[in-house]
Amino acid sequence: MNTEEKDESIEIETSEDQTPIDLDDSQQENEESEVQEEENEFEELNKQYLRLAADFENYKRRMSKDREDSIAYGNEELIKEMLNILDNLERALEHTEHQSDAKPVIDGVKLVQKQFLNTLEKFGVKTVDASKGSEFDPMMHQAIDHAESDEIAPGLVLMEMLPGYTLKDRLLRPAMVVVSKDKSKEN
Repeated sequence: MNTEEKDESIEIETSEDQTPIDLDDSQQENEESEVQEEENEFEELNKQYLRLAADFENYKRRMSKDREDSIAYGNEELIKEMLNILDNLERALEHTEHQSDAKPVIDGVKLVQKQFLNTLEKFGVKTVDASKGSEFDPMMHQAIDHAESDEIAPGLVLMEMLPGYTLKDRLLRPAMVVVSKDKSKEN
């Protein structure tokens, strides 16, 4: 076989494999309508995506502003209540200028103190029990001293030096206390 015959046989083989595809008009229209439907669906999904993305961005901005407002104005109610207490303290101080007797001023300051404690309690602040004879709790009390006592058993609170406070269930400040100890134990 010469080289020309090889080329002809190859051409014949390749020409036999190629068959022209004739699509009639209805098939072409179907394919075009399917493509158009898919394009429309894509556009609709893209619009939905863009709306969701915009909604999410608006949500993030709104949450950020709410968080900032909460931090900035979160204590507004507490501060309003404290202003009433401040007003009462100012009134008590005004009376000191006109009073020679200190008893009414002391009574007024005691009332303001009671109002102050009631306001704190209204917002979830409570005092830590550190009364004389109560059990020493290292989670709520801080022992600043130990003292011998005949009337109280060792390991109990002998005296409260500074009150402690909790906010709801969280310790704000432990009560500073003196704890009783055995007379027989050395330092």
